[in-house]
Amino acid sequence: MHKILANTIFLGKDLINLTECHSTNEIARNLIKNGAYREGTVVITDKQTRGKGQRNSTWHAATGLNLTFSIILTPGFLPVHQHFYFNMAMANGVLSGLATLYGEVQIKWPNDFLSAEGKKLGGMLIENSLSGRLFDTSVIGIGINVNQFSFPVPNATSLASLTGKSYELAMVLAALLGALEEQYLKLKDGALEAIKRRYLDHLYRLGSWAEYNDGHQFTGKILGVAPSGHLLISKQNGETQSYEPKQIRFI
Repeated sequence: MHKILANTIFLGKDLINLTECHSTNEIARNLIKNGAYREGTVVITDKQTRGKGQRNSTWHAATGLNLTFSIILTPGFLPVHQHFYFNMAMANGVLSGLATLYGEVQIKWPNDFLSAEGKKLGGMLIENSLSGRLFDTSVIGIGINVNQFSFPVPNATSLASLTGKSYELAMVLAALLGALEEQYLKLKDGALEAIKRRYLDHLYRLGSWAEYNDGHQFTGKILGVAPSGHLLISKQNGETQSYEPKQIRFI
């Protein structure tokens, strides 16, 4: 992938294309540390050898078949206490980009993207640095399964598996970057309620009873997400509890 055809203002205009690296997020953090970046810089690789997902899980992606990339943004306009709105805006961007290629997908809190059948299509890992009460820089690592058909885990899928078509990676990236920039600009304009509403409209298991484990297996119903980003779950005894990602497991 040598060029991006995204119709964007700034996102992806600076592209660092690597044949192989440990982690695109790591490369992006080093660019920030060295001051060698502009907002909207994208780091992309054909092969990521130590990609990470949520809970420090490993991200599996076959070489040259999928998208693994990171974006550098500088959301200094956003107070720290509104950090999850940034998370939701970026998730919404991926949602919108995938909708143009496949159709509506679901968000499994906080940052996994699922097909209509509940199989994992991709994921996102956001790493922020702060300056006082405001954001300084943010690195958004995104992995999307595109043309891969065989996975080491049973619950994964890809765009090609879902549609029976193969995709040009540059075209998929262009669709994602355009949608991500649009959502970022909405966040910058203060459209917080619209961002949250779209995120919740696509939240996996919202309002449905299902099984979870927080050290003990229980039946619960997702009520929404707190301003802190904690997942709110109602238990059958009427108790409502909030969880961080490492505190709860979907069964």
